[in-house]
Amino acid sequence: MNLPDPLSLASELSASSPALIALALALTTLLLEDLAIAAGVALATQGLIGWPLSLLAVGGGIALGDLGLYALGLGATRVPWLRRRYVGAKSDWARGQIERRLASAVLLARVIPGLRLATYTTCGFVRVPFAPFAAWVLAAVLLWTLGLYAVSVAVGQQLSQQLGIPSALAVALPILVLAAAVPLLRRFRSLQPSPR
Repeated sequence: MNLPDPLSLASELSASSPALIALALALTTLLLEDLAIAAGVALATQGLIGWPLSLLAVGGGIALGDLGLYALGLGATRVPWLRRRYVGAKSDWARGQIERRLASAVLLARVIPGLRLATYTTCGFVRVPFAPFAAWVLAAVLLWTLGLYAVSVAVGQQLSQQLGIPSALAVALPILVLAAAVPLLRRFRSLQPSPR
């Protein structure tokens, strides 16, 4: 059984509907952000989707996922045992602390792996005002996505020129290497003997 080539499949899809590719990119961010960014850059490099639509799809998908984490935290306040244990003076204090540091909390959670789930669901759980939270999420996602797109293109162009790698692969490589490096570094650190 022969499987279709993903790039030729994407080419056929883009000819019929760039919106379908954009939807696929946005949905992919909910599973693997790094893969969606790499795919968005590669597809835009090939001209299968426009750069603005690629960036909008990937950034929009990431932002919706982040706002979904807030909603998850907000929904958790309906769980009776969580509400009894944490809603009240404890959540009022936490909300005040987060509100005073909202910009740094959101920006740090965007760039430090593992912080988003805890930070964004906590913001929803303690009912940090949604408008400022959403504004900071949108700003963080815009900076993050634009930055990764720019780095990926700049490094990818050099890889393509220096090593003769096809441009679509070359622009995706920096993001894929970065995505693989973070868990590998964590694993390496966990194997190191602790200082006494």
